[in-house]
Amino acid sequence: MKLSIRQALTLGLLAAGGHGASAQNVSLYGITDAYIGSVRGSESRTVLNEGGNALSRLGFRGREDLGGGASAYFVLEMGLTLDNGTIPIGGGFGRQSFVGIDGRWGAIEAGRQYTPLFFNLLATVPFGMNANWAPVQLSGSTDGQPAAMRTVGLLTRQSNLLRYRYGGGPQAKGLRVDVAVAPDEGATGIGGILGLGASYRGSNYFIGYAAQRLDSGSAAATPFHNETQGLNGSYSLGALTLSAAYLVTDSTAPGARRAAHTVLGAAYDVGPHRWMAEINQRDLSGSPNDALAWALGYDYRLSKRTSLYGRLLNLNNRGTAANTLALAVVNAGSGDDVRALALGIRHNF
Repeated sequence: MKLSIRQALTLGLLAAGGHGASAQNVSLYGITDAYIGSVRGSESRTVLNEGGNALSRLGFRGREDLGGGASAYFVLEMGLTLDNGTIPIGGGFGRQSFVGIDGRWGAIEAGRQYTPLFFNLLATVPFGMNANWAPVQLSGSTDGQPAAMRTVGLLTRQSNLLRYRYGGGPQAKGLRVDVAVAPDEGATGIGGILGLGASYRGSNYFIGYAAQRLDSGSAAATPFHNETQGLNGSYSLGALTLSAAYLVTDSTAPGARRAAHTVLGAAYDVGPHRWMAEINQRDLSGSPNDALAWALGYDYRLSKRTSLYGRLLNLNNRGTAANTLALAVVNAGSGDDVRALALGIRHNF
């Protein structure tokens, strides 16, 4: 008897877990994405990389009906570096690994998850939260900040996170409330986090507010915390969607500067075609080392699961700033700009 990959993996999980979820409740999913590109920063390179449209990943998710409108579920998701076959983010299920229970009253989830700030931004920015090619990611830069802040930029994913969520996913209509907390377990570097988010999606608009406080960790030489607040929204006019976000990060770290980011975007969808534009202005308080990033994108959907895409990105570093996107190499204090072009393919499964 021949088995599909999904059936084989499901049976393997059942055998390992004994009383696991039934086959129809456990699924395998993922994204494979690769592009060829030209990237110029402090040096020029021609690259074959992954993740120009969305970072590659492999995941398992399952759900069990508990009755009375309640369900138990889990997500285990790892990253894939498609060009060389390795697993990033520390290996294992570093992208997401959590278990939850939901009902009419909302949902409670525990494990490694995305933050409320991530979900609010994901709901509106044209390029999504792509770690390498989305201009919104400039908002997480710690360039020009004290060395202690280099590990705590725009944190969008956190371990040990306990969350309460009311409402559907980022694209669901209606009210969404998201509260998440992670304890400081005494590790060096990143400590505890508190995140809050609230949003409302109507028939053709979205508005959201999110805030998070991130502690440096109890083992830090000089403990401090960062606070990031973000207000964002979008409005659709037929096939055209316009979006905006404003994010501010403050820190109690000695020598830290306020970083403010203004993000504007537009997306136009017609048939299999999608055109995108996004710009992010970074203003570092009391410093000439600001930055401006913009990107243009085009996606052509070959099917529901497969798309071809093109990306053009420019990052202008002012003064001696050394911000980077698109995996470009920018030497510290150089003020070098980044220019990048990519042509790629994405396949969902």
